Amino acid sequence: MALKGFFVITDISGYTEYLTRSELDHANEILQSLFDAQLAAIKHPFVLSGFRGDAIFMYAPETNFIQRQSFLEALENFYIVFRGTLQQMQYNTTCTCRACKNMSMLDLKMCIHYGEYLLQKLADREELLGADVIVPHRMLKNHVIEQTGIASYALFSDAAAAQLNLTEYCDRIIHHSESYEHLGEVTMCVHDLRPVWERELAKRRTFVSAEEAWVQCEVDLPFPPALIWEFLTKPELEAGFLHYDYALRTDDLGGRLREESQLHCAHGDMHVYSRILDWKPFEYYTLEQNVLGLNYICTRRLIPAEDGKTRVGIYIGKPIESAPQAVQQFVQSAMDEGYSGLEPFIEQEIASGKVTLS
Repeated sequence: MALKGFFVITDISGYTEYLTRSELDHANEILQSLFDAQLAAIKHPFVLSGFRGDAIFMYAPETNFIQRQSFLEALENFYIVFRGTLQQMQYNTTCTCRACKNMSMLDLKMCIHYGEYLLQKLADREELLGADVIVPHRMLKNHVIEQTGIASYALFSDAAAAQLNLTEYCDRIIHHSESYEHLGEVTMCVHDLRPVWERELAKRRTFVSAEEAWVQCEVDLPFPPALIWEFLTKPELEAGFLHYDYALRTDDLGGRLREESQLHCAHGDMHVYSRILDWKPFEYYTLEQNVLGLNYICTRRLIPAEDGKTRVGIYIGKPIESAPQAVQQFVQSAMDEGYSGLEPFIEQEIASGKVTLS
């Protein structure tokens, strides 16, 4: 039976020119480091499919994620990992060879398409089959840089952009088209990735650690961080496992959930008002919260473990107001009870087929 999903191919821009203008031994080490950093970042919802020269091909079944925003931020994280690795190598080298001097000419581009595919078992590997699987490979051959001046980009086919409702989650989208043999004209959307990196560098981090927490709750779950993240950040799902009467986004910012987004949750007469202060997808986010007359900072953190599990840590900082020990104990008890329901809630969603772990 045909399945549906997203096909993603990442490619290092400037690869050929860099190799021809640099000493091979150092150039190979640098390229291998960038390649390895990308491979380490391929986690749920993505499934590695194979390599095409200097490019990496992966896919994500449409049921591997719940929120469109999460998929887009997972893609953007590839670029953040790439740029962070490149920057670190530039900072750490004192070598004056051409390979080390020319690192700045390297960049990353991605091509994304949505469509149907079949999985074919070949020996111990699974191969993707289908006309839609070919499309992102063709999309690598384009004139985006010449026509837009954008060197680092995610190029979405219109099919992928529509499925992701891309215009809602990206501040600026440039429409583009290319003509390919056998495919004809393919209309696309260009998402500039350079501002993603610039925002990452400019962010002010706000974080409550386990050591400084006034109240904390930790649970180990047998799911990848990206999946748990979706349940922690989608208000109606959070309301489900915490047994809230409702959980709503209340700001008028539109688009992505991000810094300054506001939330309102309620359980009976208890109301929780939250504002996001720091947002680092799939790792942690920090909230400024008001509940029971208390104002405090709360960090929700995801820590991958070597056994494949993820530790979910909820760390609440000491409230601004003086709080009796009985209130602290109540908050602790409520957290322990609420987050004990996260694992069975996720298991129920997986059993229903609403989300998969491919």
